[in-house]
Amino acid sequence: MRILHVTPRYFPNIGGTEIVAQKISETLVAKGFQAIVYSVDLNNNLPREQIINGVLVKRFRPILSDPCYIPEPKFIRAIRRENADIIHVHNIHIPLTLVTVLLKRGKQKILLQPHYHRFGQTVFRHSLFKVYKYLLNNIIFSCADVIIANSIYEKRILQEDFSKCKNVILLPEGIDTEELKNVKQDSEEPKRVLYIGALKRYKNVDKIIEGFAMAVKETKENMRLVIVGQGPEWEFLNDLARRLGIIGYIEWKHGLPRRQLLQEYAKSSVFIMLSPLESFSRVVYEALLIGIPVVVLNFGATKYLVDAGFAEGVNSLDPNEIADVLLRAMRKKYPKIPKSTETFLSWEGYSKRIINIYRELLKNRRD
Repeated sequence: MRILHVTPRYFPNIGGTEIVAQKISETLVAKGFQAIVYSVDLNNNLPREQIINGVLVKRFRPILSDPCYIPEPKFIRAIRRENADIIHVHNIHIPLTLVTVLLKRGKQKILLQPHYHRFGQTVFRHSLFKVYKYLLNNIIFSCADVIIANSIYEKRILQEDFSKCKNVILLPEGIDTEELKNVKQDSEEPKRVLYIGALKRYKNVDKIIEGFAMAVKETKENMRLVIVGQGPEWEFLNDLARRLGIIGYIEWKHGLPRRQLLQEYAKSSVFIMLSPLESFSRVVYEALLIGIPVVVLNFGATKYLVDAGFAEGVNSLDPNEIADVLLRAMRKKYPKIPKSTETFLSWEGYSKRIINIYRELLKNRRD
């Protein structure tokens, strides 16, 4: 069995899609299968081709990079020669997916993992995405043999938005459950509110800062907001914190090794994530598994957690509401999310299910 993963970026780049592609590919290699990765993140700091933990990674330059990831012509020539049984494509929000599906050959099977969140990251991109949805429905979903949804929410909106989206399998992403079991929450004083993620507009980090500033003003407490991440919004966010008079209350961090990141979780009193454009948020689940009170949006992919009583939800991005919910989360005890549910899987369990899906696809091809 030879599996080709096509993803916009791959390790050492870090993100939700990158982690999924890496974990599945490395598990395949460990079990004796062949795994190849094609990514569109070639730059002067990364080689065009290398082996990472047994996985052959081939990188291509983008004609247009983030957010489009349109590959150079070498990508087309390479994938046409690639003798893969299954092409596992990640992320439907970019033209790379359309190019890959159109290049499918013969009996090759297409497994699509959309990471779909329904909206574009900006008003302009959303207007373009509405046009692109026609191609998604009539070409990409029509050609896909299996579609994996990361959450109940993603499965629902895929089926609502695309009439030709068939054979959808619900499979929540894997989590490092064994690692997280050993992380003990030991929140520090002054209380720490933690955000982990990219500093991009759609992540609503500015709303987190505004809500935090309101909470500080209301309580007069010497709290801290720890922001772990980097991105194009840093200067704007730093200026916002300065204008709100809370620059001394914020700790900015990025590029933390995994051990230090887990320490940030452990020291925190509350974790907050207010991004509406998620199909599955790994950092939220990691915080829940460690036992940290979590504040999320009471709609989209995180609404389930609020309904189940695992997290505190905000119904809007109003700073007053965010402040009130942050303070409530600090004072309230929440149950740890049960490890026996289908809410998440260990990476081992997740990879086993993926491999079973691969085998079924190849069995159907032979039949």
